[in-house]
Parts: sequence; structure tokens; C-alpha cells
Amino acid sequence: MSEKKSAMKEQEMVLTIFGAIFVLWLTFSLGPLVIIMASLTFLILRMMRTPTFIVFSIAVIAALSGMVMSQDLTLWLCSPAYMMWDFYSKESPGGLLYLLLHPGMFSDFLKLLTAQTNLWLKTPLLWAEYFPAGSFCGALIYSLSQVWHNHPLSRLKRQKVMEKPHGSVSPFAANINNTREAHTFGGSIIGADKYARAVELTDKAANQHTLVLGTTGSGKTVTVCNIVESAVNRGVPLIYIDGKGDYDLARRVEKYGEEKDRPVSVFSMRGKSVKYNPLATGGFTSKKDRIIELRDWSEEHYKKLAEGYLQSVFKVMEACKIPCNMISLAENLDLKKLKALVRENEKNIPNAQSLMNELNNQKAAADNIESLMAEIRNFTASEIGSLFKIEEEKPVLTLAQVIETNGIAYFCLPALEFPSMSQTLGRLIINDLKATMAQELMKGNHKKVYVVFDEFSIFAGEQVLNVINMGRSAGIHAVLSTQSLSDIASGRKENADHFINQVVANCNNFILHRQNSAEDAEQLAAMIGTRKTLEYTAQVNQIGSANMGTVRSTRGFVAHPDEIKSLKTGEAFFFSKESNKISRIKTRNSRI
Repeated sequence: MSEKKSAMKEQEMVLTIFGAIFVLWLTFSLGPLVIIMASLTFLILRMMRTPTFIVFSIAVIAALSGMVMSQDLTLWLCSPAYMMWDFYSKESPGGLLYLLLHPGMFSDFLKLLTAQTNLWLKTPLLWAEYFPAGSFCGALIYSLSQVWHNHPLSRLKRQKVMEKPHGSVSPFAANINNTREAHTFGGSIIGADKYARAVELTDKAANQHTLVLGTTGSGKTVTVCNIVESAVNRGVPLIYIDGKGDYDLARRVEKYGEEKDRPVSVFSMRGKSVKYNPLATGGFTSKKDRIIELRDWSEEHYKKLAEGYLQSVFKVMEACKIPCNMISLAENLDLKKLKALVRENEKNIPNAQSLMNELNNQKAAADNIESLMAEIRNFTASEIGSLFKIEEEKPVLTLAQVIETNGIAYFCLPALEFPSMSQTLGRLIINDLKATMAQELMKGNHKKVYVVFDEFSIFAGEQVLNVINMGRSAGIHAVLSTQSLSDIASGRKENADHFINQVVANCNNFILHRQNSAEDAEQLAAMIGTRKTLEYTAQVNQIGSANMGTVRSTRGFVAHPDEIKSLKTGEAFFFSKESNKISRIKTRNSRI
């Protein structure tokens, strides 16, 4: 097969040399006017994808009109050549070879040719006289190009180009990209391709959500930081939920946001942190849903009991004007205390008796949801319980305020140190986000909001699916980041593959860094798709190659699994369904 490939390359080289000589001969033989008109004719035919019979008709019409105008069978085509030969005989009597051997004279000749060309171009009569020849030559060149395009050798060459692996981005191209700002008018620069062209994730595409995958040390966080940097620069509200608990990154985002005069709130289970109220917005039903969805219910019966009881709790708190937060919720879960509150505030509650009757009906529920009540109390009594204690005249983080002020909220959840607590808190934040965006939508606000779920497998559940599935209309631009496809459903005992498929189906943009797992790499390659390629086979015998084989058209991966596994740190494949193109990129070095 190597001999066949070598022969094919030799044929390509011969055809290329022949084509170059033909173009030079045509240029110096027919002159600039004919070449310009031929080029225009060729471009028009090419843009219109003109059928062969129309091209043939144009050539015939051009030839007939030339014969009529010149009253000769060949003069219309030979006249431009006669004019050029007259010029050559006058200005270079020694011939072209003599000029090439005397560089100084050849330079003078080119100056004379340029000056004479300007005169020819300014002569309308020559344009009219040579129009038939130009149109005929343009149609002829287009026909020859179509013959070459449809030639088996040409098709084989194009397929060979298609099957080549994606080239790496050179350090020079990457350095050019690093000098660019992270933001554009309507998107984020995430990297550069091998031609040093900026690769952009547009806001329009980001509203269809983005999945970022990459093993530890592959550059995944740097990629996400480019999107964060762009949002900060443009004043777009940003909510960052960090499941790996990177406190250093939290402080870097905070510092960068403050440098750009953006209000920044960092909620951290360790170190300096603001207070957070996930129950600041919505009615009693909305608040009830936020708490109910903190856990997975195996029995629908107990879930319904808990829903009814919590709804009554929030109703009493609202009627008695008790500020609603996690601490006050934990303090008012007891049924006896709720009844006492209604009796104490009976004069100020219009439907006090109806509310008391509702509480009386919750006796069975109170006895059966002790585990939920204990979970809420344990949550507020934990090491981070003080972060939910709202104090007057002290700043409190609410997602509604972050969106209203175009601010930044960073939630730092150290899952290694607090695995169960991080999962519960992550779900609480997502439930709060859903309720807040629903409230914004009801108000008629359609502000774009970037939401980053970093290592979202820590708190992944139906809540995340609901956000990315229904959040588009609310303006959510979700960025989901984790190590691999298998990590998406980490910890799920049932329907893991179904959950992965749902996440992938709801994302239209994919940034794929290095994968160590062969299975994940192949699954991602299959997800991106295939293209036409060639498959070579060779016959061998005991001596060696039999110099025989076959070449057949087949389909291969656009991004091969081996390429995905061999990506270097900072390299990635970017695939967006908006453009339906894939690019191998070197990610931009974020300034965060």
C-alpha cells in the first residue's frame, strides 16, 4: 500500500506542476483583460453551482458572439494573444529566456508590463472586444475544474484530507489567543484553534447549556474560568456552585470580581463566609418544595404527608410574620408550638380558625415525618448552621439580589470533608435557584444568568435536570463540569445510564478535555459523530507485501477516542450543535 500511496503523491505533484504552468501560460498569452473577465465568469458560475449544460451554453454563446463581432472564426479568441505577442516582440526582442538571464532587464520589463496593463484596463473598447474571449475561457476553466473535482483521484485526495487527525495548536497560536480578552460582545473566548483563530462560546449557544468534561489536571477549571471571566467583564449575573470546594478559586473569583466593581458574595463551609438565606423568595408552597426535594423519597405516601405538614408550617410562619430562613424553620417545626403561635396571634390572623383546623389535621403527618424534621434540625445545628442565622443589618446572600444587582455568588462546598452536608446544601441551592428564576420569569424579567455547576456529580439529581431542562426560557446559561460521563451518575443506584443520557441530551455544547477511561473516550467520540473516511487493506505473503490491496469508503470518528485520551493539559475538543463543527483547541489562560 505504501507504493500505491507514493505513486498517488507523484501523480498529484505532476498535476499541480502542470496546472501552475498552464495558469502562467494563460496569463502571459491572453493578457490581463481576458484573465480578469475569465476569473469573474468562473466565480459567478462557481457561486451559482451552474449545471454543465448551462456552462456549455454560455461557452457556445460567447464563441458565436465573438465570431459575429470579429467576422472571423478564430480572430475573437486569437486577438488578445496577438496583442500580447506584439507587446513582447517590441519590449523583449530577445525573448523571455533572455530576460530571465538578465534580472535587471526583467525588472524593467515587468514595470513596462504593469504600466501597459493600466492603459489596457482604462480602455472600454478593449473590454467590449475581449468580452467573448473572457467569458469563453471562464466557462472552459470552470468545466475543467468540475472534471478534476469529479475525478476519482481528486475524490480520493479529499477523503484523505478528511481522515487526517486534528492538528495540535502551536504555542505561537496559543500565545496569540492568551493576549485576547475573555469576552466578546455576545460570548466568551474559550480557546484558539491551530490557525490561531479565537474559538467562542456564544451566549446564544450557552443558553442551550454546556458540558465540560476532563480528568484531573486536564485544564477543565481553566476553561470554566474563561467563561466566568467573560461573565464578570460583561456584568452578567454569575452563580458558581463548586462541588469540589476549591477555596483558593473562590477567593480568586472574589478578587477578580471586586477589581471589576462587581458585588461578590462567597458562601463557604470553611473560612470567611457570608450568611445565606435559601428561603428568601416565593410563597409557602414554593418554600415547601425547596425542602421536600432535599431528599429522595422511596414512599410516595410519606412524601405527601411531609408536603402537607411543611406547607402548614410555612403558612403559620407567614401569618405570624416570622422571618423565614433555615434557622427559623427548624425552630418552628413542632406541631404544639405552631398551634401556640396561632393562638397568640389569633387577632392578627384573618383565617386563624381555618389555620388551626389545618394544624389539627396534621397530627398523623407529624408522627410520620420525624426523620425529615430531624434532618432539618441536624442541618441547622451542624458546623455550618451559623451560616444560616440571619442577623439584622448584616449582609445576607440571596439569589434574587445577585440577579438584580448583576452580582456574583460563589458557593464553596468541600465534598471530601462534608460529603453528606455538601450534597444536601448543593440541592438546596439548586432548589433555591429554580424558585428564584421562576419568580423572575413571573415578573417578566428575562435576564441572562450564567450558572456553573463544578463537579456537579456531588449534588446531581433531578433538580439539576429540571434547571437545565426548563431554565432556557428563564435565561439560565448552565455550565456543567465534571471529570467523565460515568461521574455524572456517580452514586446513583438505579437508572444511571438513563440519567447520563438525559444530561447529555439537554446540552448542546461540549468541551472535552483528556479522558483516561477508554470506555468514556469511545462514548464521547460516538456522541460527537462520524464522517466519511477511507479504509486501506493490504495483501501480504510469507516474503512481505504482495503489492496488492484495496481502498474502500467507510465511516470513522470525527474525533477518535485515541485523540481524546492523548490530549495534553489545556487541550480540548470543542463541539457545538449550533455550528455543528468540532475544533481541537488550546484553552485560553484565564486571568482569574
